Amino acid sequence: MNPRLWLVAIMVASMALITAGFVAVPAAAAPDAVASPQVASAASLLSQAQAEADAGHNNAAQELLTAAIAQYPDDVGLHKLLGDVDYRLGDYAGAAAAYQFVLNRQPGNKEVHNKLGGVYAAQDKYDAAIAEFRASLPLEEGLSNLIRAYIDQDRLPELEAEERRNLMIAQMEPSAHFDLGLVYYYEKEYDLAMAEFQTALNEDVNYDDARNGVGMVYGELGRHDDAIAEYRAIIARNPTYANAWINWGVELIALSDYDTAIAKLDHAIELKPGYAVAYGNLGVAYDYLGDFTQAIELYERAIALDPRASEVYQNLGSLYFNHNLLNLAEAAFIKGISISPHRSELHFDLGVVYEQQHKYDLAAEQYKLALAGAPNDVEVRAELASVQAKLGQKSSVASPSPGSAFH
Repeated sequence: MNPRLWLVAIMVASMALITAGFVAVPAAAAPDAVASPQVASAASLLSQAQAEADAGHNNAAQELLTAAIAQYPDDVGLHKLLGDVDYRLGDYAGAAAAYQFVLNRQPGNKEVHNKLGGVYAAQDKYDAAIAEFRASLPLEEGLSNLIRAYIDQDRLPELEAEERRNLMIAQMEPSAHFDLGLVYYYEKEYDLAMAEFQTALNEDVNYDDARNGVGMVYGELGRHDDAIAEYRAIIARNPTYANAWINWGVELIALSDYDTAIAKLDHAIELKPGYAVAYGNLGVAYDYLGDFTQAIELYERAIALDPRASEVYQNLGSLYFNHNLLNLAEAAFIKGISISPHRSELHFDLGVVYEQQHKYDLAAEQYKLALAGAPNDVEVRAELASVQAKLGQKSSVASPSPGSAFH
């Protein structure tokens, strides 16, 4: 019988609101279009295309937008949505051109700078991606993507040092504490992250992103009820804060309360219909309920909305593996690794697949890559030693050190 691969429910750090938790105020963006009879028709086409895109029908949305732009070539809203759709379809050149069109007319559009950074990151153009993510600040989503770009390059300590310097000159700014706390969170330095999030809340008790960060740390520490209490507090003050609903759902999944988790995640999708992470987590809930078909549909929907969601490929691969569909599992994990090559969990899971297929040399290679990113992981070391023994090799790694296993 195959060993079971576990699923990953993803917490989200902050709302994509330009002014959330920051003192600095970005330059006002120009309106997407000038009010006129022409724009009313363009707005109608945009609404149709948006509905298709939200439903995951990206090819249909692309066709609508291409035709609409031929009719209304100067409409910024049409170009921005076309960039989103092109990105989802893997047409990175088209997406970059569409976003550049918007930025040429709205150079202060933080959201589009963030989106363009994502396009460059998808092409491993990290210097250009980091420049765009920085241009998107203080957009919170831009900060999260900036952190991930540094993670992909294995340079997160550099960003930590930068945020520590920023904090030295902005000790009283809640956002400076939150920014450093978020870096600590991704470094899995949860005590340090909690201290910064709590300091941000001491400076601004209504700082929802910081309270959300506190909940995320509680979740990582297994204090699920405490995490839920933080999300309840956010929602009581700001019921449209979608990430609190999503993270509440994640905690309920951890508590095996899948039906209630589904209700919370469904509500998050009502608030943000195109939010890929909500669909991915919803897939996890249905996966645990044993609804194979629904889980697959939700994972595919999440990928359609965000093709670079490597965690969704990990969950998709785990679902295939747990149903003994090893070739499909292998393909899903390889795709995830192509997106996030430094994620040890993906290398470990792919190694498990290869070991199950008796491809011990390939399994050993993946376990070594997993161990490079998680040198203290006992489970990875044990699996590597096991396949090396099957290959007749002597283990070249040191004795196991205490550490958490990847699932």
